[in-house]
Amino acid sequence: MSERLDDIEAKKEKELNKYKNQEPFLKRGLDAFGTMFALNVCFVIGCIPIITIGASLAALYAMCIRLQEEEEETVVAGFIHEFKRSFKQATIAFFAILLALVVMFGEFLLIKTVPGAISTFYTGVLILELIVLALIVPFLFPLIARYNNKLSISVRNSIILAMTYKWSWIKVMVAWVAPIALCIIYPEIFIYIWYLWLLLIFGAIAYGTSATMRKIFRLNEQRMENAAKKAEEEARKAEEEAEDNDEDEDNDAEDDGKRRRRK
Repeated sequence: MSERLDDIEAKKEKELNKYKNQEPFLKRGLDAFGTMFALNVCFVIGCIPIITIGASLAALYAMCIRLQEEEEETVVAGFIHEFKRSFKQATIAFFAILLALVVMFGEFLLIKTVPGAISTFYTGVLILELIVLALIVPFLFPLIARYNNKLSISVRNSIILAMTYKWSWIKVMVAWVAPIALCIIYPEIFIYIWYLWLLLIFGAIAYGTSATMRKIFRLNEQRMENAAKKAEEEARKAEEEAEDNDEDEDNDAEDDGKRRRRK
């Protein structure tokens, strides 16, 4: 029965994709542009208090994933809902990242002022901390947006996903870091395109990278389902073997009883 339902859902999704592909390219492009524009405006407004940047980023990713999966059509209402849902955890995560950056900046100043072995030691520590932070951040807020896990579990899963899907991690890192670094290194570029950040760029980056996130989440969920099925099958086999062993022991006990009675 479940296989038939899966087939029906697969056919519906195939027909929906076929219908989408038949839509005019210009209409699909305008719809995508309008979606990214609306998401970007919602994200920027959500970031205005500064302390809500984490919650706004989680809501942005949640909406990007839901829109690509055809689960939500009303961008503003959906964004507000996701913002409220992930506010506490995403805000704590954002402040933890800020605290880590402050600590690392302090270590950087210490390296500049203290010579010798202490400087070398803190340089190694700083590099290690940067690597760990770089592994955590790209997947952390999408995980908060996607699942209702504890923050510690989301952090652990961020590292696991980054190390498992290295190429996807690189793509997400480049998509976010490259344009930001370009505007920092060359401020004149930011002067010319600052309004695009307010109207489009954040939403475009999140919308583009969310496709990668969806693929990773599906692969990971499928892997977990397969592992659970395998564990269930192994447990069932072990239970059957235990029952067979019990039956053999009972039969042996009956045979022993019969032999004793004959004697």
